[in-house]
Amino acid sequence: MSIGVRFQGDKEGLYSSFDKPKCDLNRQPSRDHVNEPFLYAEELVGGTTQQRNWRGIAIALLVILIVCALIITAIILVTPDDDKNEGVEEKGQKEKFTFEDFFGHDYKINRFYPKWRKDDSFIYRGEEGSVLLYNCTSNMTSELLGNSSFNELDMGDYDISEDLKYAMLSYDLKGIYRHSKKGKYKIIELNTRVPREFDPLEKKQDYQYVSWSPIGHGVIFIQENTMYYMTDPMDHQTIQVIEKDPGTGEIFNGIPDWVYEEEIISKDNALWWSPEGNKLLYGVFNDSRVRPYYYPYYGEESSAYGTNMKIYYPKPGYPNPTFTLKIRKFESNETVTLKPPTEFQNIEHYFTTVTWIDNEYALISWLNRAQNKTILTICSAMSGKCKKNQEEESRGGWIDLYTPPTVSPNADWYFMVFPRQEAQHGSFKQILMVEASLDPPPAKKKFRTVGTSDVMQIVGLDAESNTLYYIGVPNGDARKRHLYSVSTKITDNDMRVTCVTCEYSPDCQYFSASFSHSGKYYMLGCLGPAVPYFVLRSTKSSADDNSTEIMFENNDHLKKKLANKALPKAEYLNIPINNKESMYAKMLLPPILDATQHYTYPLLLSVYGGPDTQKVTYKFQLGWEEFLVSSKNYIVAYADGRGGTGRGQNWLHANYKNLGTHEVEDAITAGRYFNDISYVESSKKAIWGWSYGGYTTASVIGRGDGLFECGISVAPVTDWHYYDSVYTERYMGMPHDNERGYQNSNVLKHAAKFKNVKYMLVHGTGDDNVHFQNSAQFIKGLVEEDVFFRLQVYTDQQHGLSGGNTKKHLYESMEDFLGECFEGVSKKFEMKQKEHDKPQKQESVK
Repeated sequence: MSIGVRFQGDKEGLYSSFDKPKCDLNRQPSRDHVNEPFLYAEELVGGTTQQRNWRGIAIALLVILIVCALIITAIILVTPDDDKNEGVEEKGQKEKFTFEDFFGHDYKINRFYPKWRKDDSFIYRGEEGSVLLYNCTSNMTSELLGNSSFNELDMGDYDISEDLKYAMLSYDLKGIYRHSKKGKYKIIELNTRVPREFDPLEKKQDYQYVSWSPIGHGVIFIQENTMYYMTDPMDHQTIQVIEKDPGTGEIFNGIPDWVYEEEIISKDNALWWSPEGNKLLYGVFNDSRVRPYYYPYYGEESSAYGTNMKIYYPKPGYPNPTFTLKIRKFESNETVTLKPPTEFQNIEHYFTTVTWIDNEYALISWLNRAQNKTILTICSAMSGKCKKNQEEESRGGWIDLYTPPTVSPNADWYFMVFPRQEAQHGSFKQILMVEASLDPPPAKKKFRTVGTSDVMQIVGLDAESNTLYYIGVPNGDARKRHLYSVSTKITDNDMRVTCVTCEYSPDCQYFSASFSHSGKYYMLGCLGPAVPYFVLRSTKSSADDNSTEIMFENNDHLKKKLANKALPKAEYLNIPINNKESMYAKMLLPPILDATQHYTYPLLLSVYGGPDTQKVTYKFQLGWEEFLVSSKNYIVAYADGRGGTGRGQNWLHANYKNLGTHEVEDAITAGRYFNDISYVESSKKAIWGWSYGGYTTASVIGRGDGLFECGISVAPVTDWHYYDSVYTERYMGMPHDNERGYQNSNVLKHAAKFKNVKYMLVHGTGDDNVHFQNSAQFIKGLVEEDVFFRLQVYTDQQHGLSGGNTKKHLYESMEDFLGECFEGVSKKFEMKQKEHDKPQKQESVK
């Protein structure tokens, strides 16, 4: 542990470390001064010159011994007992949150995600692992499937058919990209609970996707990019091909390609069922124009040559995938193709959301490649024709429309989150109510909320009471999330909102909510700052009436374990940026820290910095950084600079076409602010981040003029030319339109600044998201500037670095690097060095 002390009497604030003073009583005069006379004051009392010399020497030695003893005693008194800080402390004190605690399973947070059905019931896994059905209306629970089915078959996820006759269980799943997996499936008839292999094609190959239809027990499944449907999972004669793969490997039917999965749809399928389940809208993605990216896969030890992985990955300025949206009508087995708006037909564009208005019409949102203009159309399932409903454009930023609108039950209106200008304060996300009309545009529309606090997400609609529910930012405080309600009556001009959760305990300042289809019930999640819990509530209950709450997950096991742990203390701050703006910040302080004393502690700044994100919230968190604070007595700090979420459009768009500017400047400002806090050890500061956070880390080091002594970048972007087109162009535009912005954001040009910083670079060679190419090119730049650094490469590992022992090895390596940064010693490598330095037994020469 590295803790320093500042002495009160030192007006200049000079720092004295806890290194033991060197009191060398055997020190001899140097050769350069052997012949110089000793200078001392002779005593005026009797005695010979020799006696006086010995007496003076003895007195001097005694004084030196007393001074050394006083210094050592003072240091012992003010130095915390390191031994007591290891593991269990003295009686009355708590245990530290250890690395084993962080990496084990005893301290995991349980979350509750109900699978809602249409009749105000939901399916979930019980505490013992059984699949249960809970009916909100009757308050009754029934078991659908016992836990033994999962244990015996070693299953993964599950899915229950709408008519409650069958269960589909997945196993042997293999991750493809962020959301997608492929694997095998077993089907269980719930009456008999006898499992059988689900392999209707009898190819004994993995399936890319398997799911029930929303009516009865029809099954949609995809294998080798061909999409099938069967009305009865037990009757293979009912199989029909919906969309066949041409065999090129460039067409994806019903499942998104890489960039749509990662950046737009954010799920493993491109399928949208009509309410009655007799029509299916689906996407077909064509990557024939997309340049493939290749990276090595080393595989098993027995693989002498390895192989190259191929991924269709569009980069900024290069061709994007094309797509087609189709509707399959199962009653007639006809398929119609939907056409994009006229304005987009001859230019590159995307689709971002699909929502069925009723069983005959679907609402589609389209987006130009520049992502600053969107058109919403209402498309007929009968003819495939699409009519423009509304059009929106953004100047000075991008359009963020990736969440499907919420449609009223009578299909007359839909609700979406869209920015609204609030006079001189700028634009803030509010709820826009739009008429779902087939009449010529523009459609009637009206904002249902106003103000300078962002609406984050619409979560439910209670048609019976004409009430819309949403998660919003309370009073402009982006660190918090609360549940609100507002009237949907078009004749109601009163836009006052009701905060449903604002009267809850201070332990709950960050909420989530999952609503039933009717909007009458919802699962409310209190996500922090206390240990999370999840309760079922009725919308008929008043906001302050908790008597009708039903607890479904309280995480009591975690609360009991944490009661004996010395956890970090959270301190929230506001850091000035300029005369008008400030940013939210947070510090996790060691449990032993006492601001009235004068100890100082190393500081680690944890950063991300990507657009529309944040690190400083009131959510409960328990992970590696909490371990560092509790066990290592480091301070971990966060700061949300410009470009983050929940603070309006001006703040959000601050870095538009200039990534790596304001968010980096603000991280540097935060670092300097933390540096001036009395209990921060100013000579021991580090910064770290993953993905965009790795990019921010490298950018701060490159521009921070030695502010941080050390830095860790995990899987960083280093040049925005190397990242995907959708994400990069959304925030940076096309390279040929913004080459200066791309060049200025490149961290390679700052490589020389890394000479005076201890730097650790981590990346997986199998990263399909942020390619190893980013680190490889950066390494070349560092080498050319003669920069020495620690490099940790994980063979064949993807962006999450989670396979096998990888994640444990990663966090132990980063912990060791921070120890080397703050203590000057790498325990991992020091141990190996000691083994290496042991004297070897020498054989006699014969």
